[in-house]
Amino acid sequence: MQRAGTGLLWLLLAATGCWSGGAWAQASAGAIPDGDGRLVALAAGSYHSCALRSSGSIACWGSNWAGESTPPSKGYFTAVAAGLYHSCALRSDGEAVCWGDNNYGQTSVPNGQRFTAIAAGSTHTCGLRASGTLVCWGRNDAGQTTQPSKQSFVAVTAGYEHTCGLRVDGGAVCWGASNNGATSVPFGETFTAISAGDFHTCGLRASGVGVCWGNGLAASIAGSQVSTALAAGGVHTCTLSQFGTAVCGGLNNHGQASPPLVKGNRYTAMASGSYHTCALNQNGNVVCWGDNTYGQTTAPRGPFGMGAVAAGHSHTCDLDGDGSMVCAGSNTSGESSPPAGLYADVGAGAAFSCARAASGSLSCWGFNDLGRATPPAGPYASMDIGSAGGCALGANGVPACWGNNGNGQATPAPAPFLRTYRQVNLGAFHGCGIFDNGSAGCWGYSGTSATSVPAGSWLAISAGEQFSCGLRSNGQLACWGGGMAAPPTGGFKALASGSAHACAIRDTGELACWGSNAWGQTNAPAGRYVHVTSGDKHSCAIRENGARVCWGTI
Repeated sequence: MQRAGTGLLWLLLAATGCWSGGAWAQASAGAIPDGDGRLVALAAGSYHSCALRSSGSIACWGSNWAGESTPPSKGYFTAVAAGLYHSCALRSDGEAVCWGDNNYGQTSVPNGQRFTAIAAGSTHTCGLRASGTLVCWGRNDAGQTTQPSKQSFVAVTAGYEHTCGLRVDGGAVCWGASNNGATSVPFGETFTAISAGDFHTCGLRASGVGVCWGNGLAASIAGSQVSTALAAGGVHTCTLSQFGTAVCGGLNNHGQASPPLVKGNRYTAMASGSYHTCALNQNGNVVCWGDNTYGQTTAPRGPFGMGAVAAGHSHTCDLDGDGSMVCAGSNTSGESSPPAGLYADVGAGAAFSCARAASGSLSCWGFNDLGRATPPAGPYASMDIGSAGGCALGANGVPACWGNNGNGQATPAPAPFLRTYRQVNLGAFHGCGIFDNGSAGCWGYSGTSATSVPAGSWLAISAGEQFSCGLRSNGQLACWGGGMAAPPTGGFKALASGSAHACAIRDTGELACWGSNAWGQTNAPAGRYVHVTSGDKHSCAIRENGARVCWGTI
């Protein structure tokens, strides 16, 4: 199956800044990588905005005084960030490209570096390597590019004169200008996402409740609001609720904290600038509100985002950027006949498929033995589909699983004391999850040692049939159980496990697959990719230009 499509995001952080009431700005809100290769598709600068098209090209609109809204016309990109008068993007090989104002060297990318995330501040820029280390460049008058030594991060965000990194254990570290308290992280707090505004910073707890510090903005997020993402702007903050709606607080002098009340509008990502906010809705279009003096809220038509594919046992489903879905392959149980509607995520198993709407509700279709196609009522912030069931994770970090539970695989192990889940993944006979401090655990059938997680901190874990593989916080791979072959070495940024094989995307964008190759499922085609999924006898991936490609046998 090959199709040029668009759709889901993988939500890394990137940020920007500005003076005279201007803000940093942020790419699609969210922080911890999910390990599936999802993309940052949306960024709001101080007076301009940018978004990633399905073709891998970038569209920007708004102010263009220094060329900040004139992205490169050639090349494919996987992430975008917007600053005061400059913008940056990442190619699928991890190379950073910046354009616009360079008075302080903020667009002068260091040579020979590859990154998995990019953040643009007011007049500085930071890139996050697959190893978890940072490289920053540009203005450093407040120490905003002088990152602390001996620290490893999974996300980075930048404000006007400060920068923050999020560790795999959920701890936040900030540096740079602190006269407004933007770098004074509350003691003892841990987060699953972090976002820097102009002179304030906000973090999202594992419970889904946000907290802000600096610039007197502690009350800009409702203390009871359960959210899946947040975006700090100039003097306002917006969050994405577990139902897919936008909720904002703080200064609203230009309407930047007043999202439009459009019936049925559900969002998958958001970004906040100085006096405006933008969000990506479930049909792949950008909706912006607030100040439009420079056209920063007049977004072009989408769809934006690169999309997602899901490889099942004998079928494949493809989610497009406009929220529509097509499936191909076996349809003996109706697994390739999705119901009408718009979706934000898709998964495929053995003779059934499931999708998650932007509102957080789940839908499944196909074979329903043992309730594999009967998901619980939502809303849920994420979803993962196994061979004969699935697991979903609420915005509060509480998982719910369904389907075959013959080995306890649909009964997640209780999280350790004071911990919540950050990710859950279901295989054929066991499941695995990552906790908010980066540690992990597995449950279900243990006879093949697939539930014996090695010690360490993790970005992603993917459960196969008799084995598990994980992506460590330093970008290295590990596999255990079931006699699975040793994974390839090097730095990686995405991972997917099939029945008896696995595939991963290197930090350079190339694919590597290993394990059983009886049907050619590990013969990954050459090229650079942004998303990968593995099924029973086949795998699929999305190329940097948005094209879909599959290999093996359906």
